[in-house]
Amino acid sequence: MKKALVTGKRRDGNLVEFVCKCPEIAKSAVPGQFVMISVSTTLDPFLNRPLGILWAEGDYFSVLFEIVGRGTSLLAQLEKGDTLSLLGPLGNGYSLDVPRALLLAGGRGIVTLHFLARTLKEIGISISMLFGIQNRSEIVLSRYMVNCAKGVQRFCCEEEISGVFQGTIVDALEDYATVQTIPEGTGVFACGPEGMLRALARHPLLENHRVEVSLEAVMGCGFGVCLSCAHKGRDGYLHVCSEGPVFPLSEVAW
Repeated sequence: MKKALVTGKRRDGNLVEFVCKCPEIAKSAVPGQFVMISVSTTLDPFLNRPLGILWAEGDYFSVLFEIVGRGTSLLAQLEKGDTLSLLGPLGNGYSLDVPRALLLAGGRGIVTLHFLARTLKEIGISISMLFGIQNRSEIVLSRYMVNCAKGVQRFCCEEEISGVFQGTIVDALEDYATVQTIPEGTGVFACGPEGMLRALARHPLLENHRVEVSLEAVMGCGFGVCLSCAHKGRDGYLHVCSEGPVFPLSEVAW
């Protein structure tokens, strides 16, 4: 286990962001990877929690998570100056060798795509980002959209909000396609709820494009030993922690 010092904390309702200092993780992390964080100094809860890396720069990295149960509730009690025990960075990340990129983020799927967008922008890749939420309670997540100076940036919500495109991320993609083509070779990257990814897998707008998706799964170990994170694939089962969490959308069975 590695140690990371919590140097900053931001909380908005049930969403918590930690900024952590750990050069070992920060200097080697790539977009799409995650860390396994211990949520207790005892064996209760026993399992670590997998959290996507929001960004990494210099000696620092950040994680963003939602409080959904006892484990994340305990984790959220940590404050600036506390120390995290964790493993990482783990898993395989997104491809970066693309001429341009279209990012499709749904809800907390913004986490790993925020890191990807920052990285692609830094290396001079033109990006467009579509981000969708279900209701106004998630609007705080919009702060993690990355400014697309050379591309299109769209924010949508299924609930009606003044000045915001109303609809799902799939609706936003279809609206985007009415004014903007998706050129051949564009890297399409998606992360979000399973229903969103399932809809994208069947969508004709993406059928001739390579699409990479980041999957979520319950994990016991984070590195391929326990096999608890299996997800059905086209040719057998995919193990999200060791083979992913990023996969070509065409390899995933829905």
